[in-house]
Amino acid sequence: MLGAGMGLKILLVDDETHILRLLTRVLTHAGHDVCAFENGDEARQYLVEGVDELDVILLDMVIPPRDGLDVLDDALARRPGIPFVLMSGDEIEPSLRQRIETMNGSFLGKPFHPDAVLRAIAAVISRSQQGD
Repeated sequence: MLGAGMGLKILLVDDETHILRLLTRVLTHAGHDVCAFENGDEARQYLVEGVDELDVILLDMVIPPRDGLDVLDDALARRPGIPFVLMSGDEIEPSLRQRIETMNGSFLGKPFHPDAVLRAIAAVISRSQQGD
């Protein structure tokens, strides 16, 4: 698991303020630099200039005013292969789960323990480094 001092730059997007705050605290406490946004438009605007600085994306699938997958597609168009973790309180189709895994990503169902986020990030970073 990634611990303190790993210093990843993480884009975090979730429209639920309490989850955004909690995950920002958890990730910052673990030594990561977090860019947090509550909506997809703000995240997409950040991606225009900041995607090259990112190590991983942590993204809720349902964020207004756009779908989280739209934001992810934007990120992947600008930087193919960037590691990501999608989060949702809804189950996802097996075909989407397979697509996520083949694109160097992971899915995390809500609710989850904050440590699960750190494990999911560690897993996608590890897979990404093995693919280099």
